[in-house]
Amino acid sequence: MSVISKAIHILDLLVPHGMEKELSVTEISKELDMPVQSVHRILSSLCSHGFVSQNTKSKKYKLGLSLMKYGFLMWDSLMLRSVARPYMQELSANTKETVYLATRENDEGVYIDSIDSPQILKISEPIGLRLPLYIGASNRVILAYLPQKIQDQLLKPVNWSKTPSLKPLCYEEIKTDLEQIRAQGYSVTTGEATEGTTGIAAPIFSYESTVIGSINVAGPEMRFTPDHIQKYSYYVRKYADLISKELGYRDRYRVSN
Repeated sequence: MSVISKAIHILDLLVPHGMEKELSVTEISKELDMPVQSVHRILSSLCSHGFVSQNTKSKKYKLGLSLMKYGFLMWDSLMLRSVARPYMQELSANTKETVYLATRENDEGVYIDSIDSPQILKISEPIGLRLPLYIGASNRVILAYLPQKIQDQLLKPVNWSKTPSLKPLCYEEIKTDLEQIRAQGYSVTTGEATEGTTGIAAPIFSYESTVIGSINVAGPEMRFTPDHIQKYSYYVRKYADLISKELGYRDRYRVSN
């Protein structure tokens, strides 16, 4: 049995059923038929990453807060898709363009759901598409609402001569655009992720007032006239706010009826 498999068995054993569960190294060793030394070594490693914690008095072990953190992240992602879907359908009906739902994973934005445009000429990117957070409206609007410290951590190491963007980008341009996004509440980009495509996106917030994703309407650049951009930007902000509200966000709502 691999070390990873042993660690998973230990974590499974520590899962509480109705009340908090704490076990000693010896108890875990007997229950799983593992050498005490192996159990102790694995528990030490799990402790260092916060997956288990040790009671300083009893010296027994229980599940740590890191598992709770990852559980909440997964729950947020599942809730985001479930809550956002009907609003995505409304946005698609109002714009007749492709609608995407994106979320952040480390330094990238990831499409986790979409609704295709009913029109013959349309944009259709695959679910799971990943791009750096500074490329494309759906990603950059997430970046704009991250704390300044995290923005700097993500942007300063970038080699701007080797980005996967179809258009040349630079640090100063991105920083200026992030300020503009925060001022207006949405992002508009053209031809960065897909040639000849315009995207308009607004941020989605969780009950913790943290940006967790974005809703984006995208289509051929030629259909995104100034009038359409104005109208679509209203819709993406409206539905992003409604999704955020349903997820428990209470700080502010930008769009009035």
